[in-house]
Amino acid sequence: MTSRLGSRAVWCCCFVASLSVGGCRATNGEGAPSEPPPPEVPVTETDPCRLAYGEACGSPCAEDAACGAGLHCQDGACWAACVDSSHCETGKCSPQGRCGEEDKIHLDPQATDSTPPERNAPVCIEGQVEFAPVMPQVWLLLDRSGSMSDYLGSTSRWDALGAVLLGEPMNAADRGVVGSFEDRVAFGAVFYTSGTASTGCVLDLESVALAANNYVDIRQRYRKLSPTGGTPTADSVAATVAVAASHDLTGGPKLLVLATDGAPGSCAARSGAATTEVEKEVALAFSKGIRTFAISIATATDILHMQRVANIGVGLPATGTTAAPLYTAASQTELGDAFTTILSEVPRTCVFSLNGRVKSENADQGRVVLAGQPVLYADPNGWVLRRADQVELVGTACDQIQAGEENLDISFPCAVFTPIVE
Repeated sequence: MTSRLGSRAVWCCCFVASLSVGGCRATNGEGAPSEPPPPEVPVTETDPCRLAYGEACGSPCAEDAACGAGLHCQDGACWAACVDSSHCETGKCSPQGRCGEEDKIHLDPQATDSTPPERNAPVCIEGQVEFAPVMPQVWLLLDRSGSMSDYLGSTSRWDALGAVLLGEPMNAADRGVVGSFEDRVAFGAVFYTSGTASTGCVLDLESVALAANNYVDIRQRYRKLSPTGGTPTADSVAATVAVAASHDLTGGPKLLVLATDGAPGSCAARSGAATTEVEKEVALAFSKGIRTFAISIATATDILHMQRVANIGVGLPATGTTAAPLYTAASQTELGDAFTTILSEVPRTCVFSLNGRVKSENADQGRVVLAGQPVLYADPNGWVLRRADQVELVGTACDQIQAGEENLDISFPCAVFTPIVE
């Protein structure tokens, strides 16, 4: 049997059965989560519900159907607890204006059996070993110096950057670049600037730890921040790389996306010019397996320096006949295009997660077939067991994957393959 990359392989495998046990939650009698009562009618003119829906907000009702789109009936009045997801701590605003995610599955606390069913032991079934490419790991290193309050088109650079990454604040359907890619990229974010203390300049970093499905956390932190201070780029790259190099969440490729609108400064005592120090830190990042992509917001940056950063970030000479892509953005649209292009062109990973574990002493019993040809275990151009639940293709085998080959089979005998029970 031959399978497409990311599907399944042949031989024996282990079927993984997962079971989730949900708890109970209080409801308002219609199946939706309880909400605080709305203010007495009429609501204030500055209330988000009134601003969005006018006189319809607060009108009498007996059921949701009596209210218009975006509203629900609560305590006899049409009401919207939220107009878009920014009004909800959960980051979820339903089409009826309720905070929280409506999954249309409601449990009656009186009738729910709280005793969880017994989990069945996983059974080894022919042809069910599954694998998938691991997620890339992307750290967004974002300049929030004072100059980010300057304009990019008709809005500030900071607001334009936020709209690109996280969506327009008043459009709940717009989740920006991070929302669009969060199901296939693990994101972390570092917002950098400098502050002052009695000892002089200090590095000021706000960050959100790397995680899958990280859109809500990054958005919440971003919206609490504003531009201020200077541009200590070298110090910020060094701090971010120190974390990225020492943590490996998914096993996927690591990228640093640097977006800045000004020439770099520094807070740490350094021997070289600020631009030289940035280039040194980017070179160190590449030596640790972290590729850097540079985005120049507006045109106030030192473009020659930024081109050197772009080159060094992907392992090219700082200057030479071959130049790496340098992304410049004179508008919000160009800024969005830059992020989308970088994330769309993340190098394909050669590491694949399995739905089970294999002990290292049994790895040689596995079988990997790429483009119809067997690939040898522990060969420089074959494959290795990267960790108990990951297979990595190396050498020319990895080159084939990164060139677009998708015909891949990975299999292990049932005797050495232990399924992962979620």
